[in-house]
Amino acid sequence: MKEFVDKKTLDSLVSIDNELEEQTPQSLHISASDNEYDRHLGEDLSHKISRLSVITSKEKAEETRSPYEVVFVTDGPPDPEDVTKFYPTWRKWYIGALVTFTSMVITMISSCWAFVGQHVMIKYHISHEVSILGITFYVFGLAFGPIFLSPLSELYGRRATYLVSLSMSLAFQCLVTWSKTIEGVYFGRFLSGFFGSSFLSVAGGTLSDLFDKDHITVPMSLYTTAGFLGPSLGPIVSGAFFTTDYRWTFITFIIASGVCLILIVFTVPETYPPMLLINKARRLREETGDENYKAPLEEVRAQTTLLKAVVMASQRPFALLLRDPMIGVLAFYTGFVLAIIYMYFVAFPYIFETVYHFGVMEVACAYIGMMVGMIFGSCTAWYFQMSYDRRVKANGGKSVPEMRFEPLFFGAFLTPIGLMIFAWTCYPQVHWIGPIIGSGIFGAGVFYVFSGVFNYTVDAYRRYAASGLACNSFVRCIMGGVFPLFGLQMYKKMGINWAGFFLAMIGVLLIPIPFVFTKYGAYLRSKSPYTWTE
Repeated sequence: MKEFVDKKTLDSLVSIDNELEEQTPQSLHISASDNEYDRHLGEDLSHKISRLSVITSKEKAEETRSPYEVVFVTDGPPDPEDVTKFYPTWRKWYIGALVTFTSMVITMISSCWAFVGQHVMIKYHISHEVSILGITFYVFGLAFGPIFLSPLSELYGRRATYLVSLSMSLAFQCLVTWSKTIEGVYFGRFLSGFFGSSFLSVAGGTLSDLFDKDHITVPMSLYTTAGFLGPSLGPIVSGAFFTTDYRWTFITFIIASGVCLILIVFTVPETYPPMLLINKARRLREETGDENYKAPLEEVRAQTTLLKAVVMASQRPFALLLRDPMIGVLAFYTGFVLAIIYMYFVAFPYIFETVYHFGVMEVACAYIGMMVGMIFGSCTAWYFQMSYDRRVKANGGKSVPEMRFEPLFFGAFLTPIGLMIFAWTCYPQVHWIGPIIGSGIFGAGVFYVFSGVFNYTVDAYRRYAASGLACNSFVRCIMGGVFPLFGLQMYKKMGINWAGFFLAMIGVLLIPIPFVFTKYGAYLRSKSPYTWTE
């Protein structure tokens, strides 16, 4: 019965916190000092939930724990409940591709409103300003959803979260499609985004469950890139159905979401290690007749409720935003660039129809420029990881969080450059490829901005990295939902060129941020109650 008593050979196989995994490559996940966690982690329930995701094998070996605490064995054949260890490579890639595609569908729904709004205005007799709420409410749903759905995945696993959230999102997509009132449409938009957001906060965790650190880079890069590509692809789908009943756009996404749901029901098992440990605990209780064997998650469930977990999980992101100016500034930075992307869903039709007399599908294809830029940016992620490794080595093997800002250095310049090119090439006498190139450069800059900010947040706020990224997600989605409300008016009143120039100048004002934070980051972190100290 060595399996039950040799505690030196046990390792807690757990996943990195969902919000952290959803938006950062595996190469950015940093192991924290075990002793630091011993000193800092309290015994309240919120800390215990977080502890399930960060405990290390060294900590497990050094601490004195109950022999009845169920963990996975690492010095022999995998436990039968540790199912991901038995999956062939093709199945891991299939599951990863499915959750990645579903995440992309969810983000595509946010932007498909770009060419649907005109039909909605006519059907429900509303103004343009009111019709833009179709984008705003959905993005607001993406902002609030992870705060409430992430605790669901922590307590009940990834599969249950997927099934419940995607089923609810699908139901409210149906409400959007066939509602007889505009209030029902907007209510459905908000809640379909709210429930669909689980794939933006949980799906990255599934990839971490399936792939080890040596093989996670490619699938995680594809997953994060898909999240950026979705908003650029949505207008193309809605543009294709522009001449038909606008509801066909929504029906297309209902079908896509429904197919994803069916495939998840029948082909995606539970992969969350704390949930798999519950299966092992049940087996041990049956084999030994000893009811003392418990999985860590079973003990957490016994001490908390879903409502309590939601309340606790939602507190820290707002505390970070209010008490840590550094997090607030970085959240505003990412919020600004994402807000411009969503504002373009309103502005592009006006700009390209006015200046170049584009048709609907031509305008829809104009979004491809940003998409190409983002793809190009994602293809260079390996360079920044290698550069980071070199600088750590040159620094005696010691990592400094500010080293993670390197992609942001490029993004800080590329975003205003792209916006400037876009602004001053929007003339009839200039070929339309000019603003498309500008949007592509801006798209690459967006990827670098997000990469640099996420890298830094993970490294500098290790214990609170998930909360820091949740705070960032909340701020940028709120900004992304607000900017479309005034974007068209700004372009009409200021003029296409000067409105674009105004946005570029805001981008120029943000250029010093990574350089200032690189120089004074250590001092600012020392004043924060949330940053990590080795």
